Amino acid sequence: MALSSYGTEFYAAGVLIGEVTSISVGGSSLTEIDITSLTSTDKAYIMGAFESGTITVDFFAPSDFASIQSVIQPISGDATASVFVIYFAGAQLTASANGICTNLSISAEQDGAVQASSTIKLTTAITWS
Repeated sequence: MALSSYGTEFYAAGVLIGEVTSISVGGSSLTEIDITSLTSTDKAYIMGAFESGTITVDFFAPSDFASIQSVIQPISGDATASVFVIYFAGAQLTASANGICTNLSISAEQDGAVQASSTIKLTTAITWS
């Protein structure tokens, strides 16, 4: 049975980031290392490094955007990754991982709500539950 996106919540370092309009989780991959020799009759590979991927979140920018910014995107040079958790469909499916925010932007247009977008580079694999 398919899940509805209704009730999905996004947390950064334990703080609810409200009014999320879209979330995208993806880009995880595993590097392949070609170990085929000149005497091989078939291509041969071993696993290389795991790339955890990214999370992209779009949300309405709140009036206290500065406090949200400090949670999502800590000061440059901070060596500690933050914990990001997504509760899909009222916590029917949960995704959690550590990561660092590599982009946080804000935009506005005529007769529209002020929007914000964040890209998080994951530093651990996503735990699904």
